Amino acid sequence: MPLTDRIILKGLKISCIIGIFPWERKKKQDVLLDLSFPTDIRKGARRDRIEDALDYKKIAKATIAFVEKSSYQLVETLAEKLGDHLLGKFGLQGVFLRVSKPGAIRGSQNVGVEITRTRPTSPEGLIYFSLGSNIDPQAHLSRALAALDGKYGLKALSHIYETSPVGGRKNQPFFWNMVAAVDTEDNVEQIRRWIVLLEKKEGRVRTKDRFGSRTLDVDLILWKDLVLTEKDLTLPHPDISTKAFVLFPLLEVAPRLALPGSGKPLMELAQEFSDKRQTIRQLRNLPPSTFNT
Repeated sequence: MPLTDRIILKGLKISCIIGIFPWERKKKQDVLLDLSFPTDIRKGARRDRIEDALDYKKIAKATIAFVEKSSYQLVETLAEKLGDHLLGKFGLQGVFLRVSKPGAIRGSQNVGVEITRTRPTSPEGLIYFSLGSNIDPQAHLSRALAALDGKYGLKALSHIYETSPVGGRKNQPFFWNMVAAVDTEDNVEQIRRWIVLLEKKEGRVRTKDRFGSRTLDVDLILWKDLVLTEKDLTLPHPDISTKAFVLFPLLEVAPRLALPGSGKPLMELAQEFSDKRQTIRQLRNLPPSTFNT
């Protein structure tokens, strides 16, 4: 059933670089934003807790931060990029945006655009994780997959791939890697927080050595059709095209998938992959069912 309740943010005034003229590329100007989001307010209203409601304060802060850092020429571009950003960051079902630029045309109070966007979904509509371990990998991967299944429900699971360490010490044990897919309404930030807790539960200790041995490494590599570039997160994950231990297990579970944004098919990426330093082999004696614990 479509969501009919809405959260409304009206009259956000934010300064940013916006416009096509030379002076507009140097001096910040004010833009006005109205936003609304379809949601279901009943749980929050019933329990009267912010944890059960759409946190519009966080959405407002994210909107302000995004717009202040932007430097687009067109309000159309600002509206489109902001809509994509909010849909992905907060897992919204949809967003309505009105972005206007006061005084842009003489005699007009405001000039702007209105857009309505819904959350994109890939053909499979799934979220993909890359999992790896080279310290007692069967035990750690088994527990991680049990936790994933219990939290979200596994929709797809690759074989285990034994892979050479990339970028770390040469005397490290080989890694076991795999890809799992789930279907959830949780947003990107909720998923990432849960991943950190899962890794910590499995004894993951983060150090400055990004390529060292580890009990468990879980990366969010695809969130449906979301394209996102932030300080500490890029989606699709850049390792998909450069790391054999991500690309080939993902290809196994999603052979017809094309990367959001670039539209590049995984099959084409696999055919072009040529880094012979990265060794990888599928452990056929360990089928995915081995790890459905």
